[in-house]
Amino acid sequence: MARGRDGLFKRCGVFGFRYKDSADVWRERSTGEHDRKSARGVRDEFLNDLANNALPNDEIANKRLEEAAKWWLNLRRLQVAAAKPTLAASTQAAEMYRLKPLPRIIGNKRLSEITNHDLDYYAITRQGEGCGPWSINKEVLVWSQILKKAKLWKRLREDYHSLKTTVSDIGQALSREQLRKLAAVAESNIDWEGCFYAATLAANCGLRGGEVKRLRIDSIDMEHRRLIVRRCNTKTDAGARHVNLNSDALKAVARLLLRYRQIIRKAGINSSPDHYLLPKHLSRIAHGVNKGSRGYDPAQHQVYWDTAWHSLSLAAGLLGLRFHDLRHSFITAMVERGVPIGVIQSQVGHMSARMVMHYTHVSSGVGQRAVDLLNAEPMLPELQELAGESTRSGLPN
Repeated sequence: MARGRDGLFKRCGVFGFRYKDSADVWRERSTGEHDRKSARGVRDEFLNDLANNALPNDEIANKRLEEAAKWWLNLRRLQVAAAKPTLAASTQAAEMYRLKPLPRIIGNKRLSEITNHDLDYYAITRQGEGCGPWSINKEVLVWSQILKKAKLWKRLREDYHSLKTTVSDIGQALSREQLRKLAAVAESNIDWEGCFYAATLAANCGLRGGEVKRLRIDSIDMEHRRLIVRRCNTKTDAGARHVNLNSDALKAVARLLLRYRQIIRKAGINSSPDHYLLPKHLSRIAHGVNKGSRGYDPAQHQVYWDTAWHSLSLAAGLLGLRFHDLRHSFITAMVERGVPIGVIQSQVGHMSARMVMHYTHVSSGVGQRAVDLLNAEPMLPELQELAGESTRSGLPN
């Protein structure tokens, strides 16, 4: 094995080189190149990464995507369980969901095998499935964190560009006709029941998805037709919001109550005011303490309904509809019917300044219709009676 002046040697027609690893041990490495100039480029890049501690971490880089996802989630659980956690449990739950689509779309390949083409294909495919740019960027962001741990992200980030997003928390507003179509389609599949009646609540009283999921039995007041939305992590009424229910929302709550009673009866569990209206489905959990469990647990609330919601909205011809858009639909419907912004906020809770400005703009047409009501009792004579004056003053005849 003869080495040239540049330190390269040839074996079976492929150039290689020797180097000292971090333990000061001499090792050999193939460049995979038959051309000396190309081989020098590969060698120089490797030695530069070695000097800057930027070489791929083979222990992580050789993991397949599904295994890498489990490894990452376990690392995040350790962070949550630490004395000073650096990650909220809700973020951990969101990451578990965001890690699922990539292996499904590009295959369960190794981290080291991911290319920019894979990421581009993934983004295009997710858009075709109705996923928005913001959500796709969040999914890629989680995988980029894993790839950084494997020291692989550097080679991908130069060519990968995040999808453009519009800085807005305003979604699309559905008409009542579209909502009726959604209701008609939902009746065709019992698996969509919980998700659909939750959607009915959002569309008829402006609740957020997380607020619907966290509704407890003792927060329901059927007699006074209202719900109590408490602050997160508290069972008291301090800072609680009272949400009024129309007939559609009242029917949805009644149907979810019936569903809850059927669940606990089947499980042989006694009813409790602390139970959640939407019990957690344990049968599909693949991680954590509930792995391998079956049935529902009313002491825990439902966390995800993404699969059911995607299938339902797709079947209704509403591809790309977010669950949160139902809240926007409710607020828009109230504004268009002349309900003051302050009254709407008391029902739906906090709205950002940008949202308030948006809905104030929407309400401008409502304001015109409101002042036009005074036209029934005019103070001044009709313009045609003042035709001569109108001409001199520039007013239309």
